[in-house]
Amino acid sequence: MNENKNWQNWQPVDKDLEGLLRPGFANRLQANHPLMKLKRNLLINIIWSVVITLIYVVLIIFFPVWPVWLALAITSIFNIATVWPAIGFYREIQPEVSSSQGLLQQMKVQHHAISAWGKLQLRLALFVYPVATAGGYFLGGILGSGRTVDELLTQKLFVWVLPIAIIVLVPLSYLLAKWMFRKSFGRHLNALQNNIQSLEALDEEN
Repeated sequence: MNENKNWQNWQPVDKDLEGLLRPGFANRLQANHPLMKLKRNLLINIIWSVVITLIYVVLIIFFPVWPVWLALAITSIFNIATVWPAIGFYREIQPEVSSSQGLLQQMKVQHHAISAWGKLQLRLALFVYPVATAGGYFLGGILGSGRTVDELLTQKLFVWVLPIAIIVLVPLSYLLAKWMFRKSFGRHLNALQNNIQSLEALDEEN
């Protein structure tokens, strides 16, 4: 059974799949397909990460205080480490594929890669957020009191509140990051998984 006949016999049940495949080669993904929505959200994520990292660089220049510098430097490295693979994913998602098999394979690869990337971000965040929280705490203390780091460290209240801030803010930051990933990518990853299953079912029928 040739590809044209397969396509004519298939009645997709998901609106996201309508027009997804066309007879012949050079099939084009529609803009409302989950894979293209993931690509769009990846671009938004990349842009925000770059902007935030540039803000960190500015803060490092204007506040050359070692706790703040260390926290911002580590956080910037974290941003770069997560942005770099995101750029790769963005480039790999192409609007054209050679056939239904090519499309199915691309969807599987991107679904697995982006899901693993999100999990890696959250795991790394558990190590980065305590440092970032401490750096923000020191920065707030310096701006709020006008004192130096050495002077702040002589204040018992400041020293005691620091671990409390880390214990409270790190889990909240982690949950916020998890929610933001689901908000940006979760729904589209789920839709993509449904499309993968639909195409796999079509292959089995053929």
